[in-house]
Amino acid sequence: MGQQQERRGTRAGRVGAVAWPILVAAAPTAAFQLPNLVTGTAVRVWLVAFGLVVLVAAVLTQVVRARRTEAGRLAAEESAAHVEREQSTAVRYAFTQIASRLVRFTELPRRDRRSELPWFADRVAVALAFYLLPGVPDVRANVYQLSGDLAALEPIGHGGAGDTAGVFRAGTPYGDRNLEWVLVGGAPRVVGDRAADVDADQDLPDFAPRYTSYVSVVIRSDEYSFGMLTVDSPVPDAFTELDTKNVAMMASFLAVAFSLTYSYPERDRRSRKGP
Repeated sequence: MGQQQERRGTRAGRVGAVAWPILVAAAPTAAFQLPNLVTGTAVRVWLVAFGLVVLVAAVLTQVVRARRTEAGRLAAEESAAHVEREQSTAVRYAFTQIASRLVRFTELPRRDRRSELPWFADRVAVALAFYLLPGVPDVRANVYQLSGDLAALEPIGHGGAGDTAGVFRAGTPYGDRNLEWVLVGGAPRVVGDRAADVDADQDLPDFAPRYTSYVSVVIRSDEYSFGMLTVDSPVPDAFTELDTKNVAMMASFLAVAFSLTYSYPERDRRSRKGP
């Protein structure tokens, strides 16, 4: 019902935009030409007066319309500038906050970094959900870490709407798919509608995720994978190309924190570099 009214309003606006200038241009001319069609002096005088009234009304109407159009344009520009300022402030705050926390993270003794890593992951997820992706409906961000035996992706950080996501385990369709992708270190995954995804037909009968669209990025450094960062939304095609870049940037911050937490000899011994 609302969409039909909106379409009718749009159609009426288009018709008015075309018909009104024609009416304004033709009405004064027609009014001044009408006296030539009659012979009575009184009627002629009346028609001339009427033509003047029509002309004045047309000019005033055009002035009012022009002022309204200009006021609307200025209001739209101011609104766009305000939104841009808010977004710019949010982006600067988010990246500055994460960068400063990462600096403090480096100052921690190595023995304390593992216990602090989930807290840092939480801050990254919150920054994404509330500062970098505020326009995404019901957005949720989750940070996953590869388990020691490489058999699971376990959530260690959460921000935004909904509950923390579950564990992706080996031996399940989505678990195997994500584990293989994370270990290899593939490109970011951007899915606009999971119903059209290649694995949707492998859903278990009771699998009913809250999300429809999502972006996932591997957390990886020096050809060594640590986990993945995922943002999702129940709305299809909710994420833009810029959103994907922001997620990837935050994943790089996480990769630095993971690298500072797990030393290279430990990583080499565990053979977790992937193929």
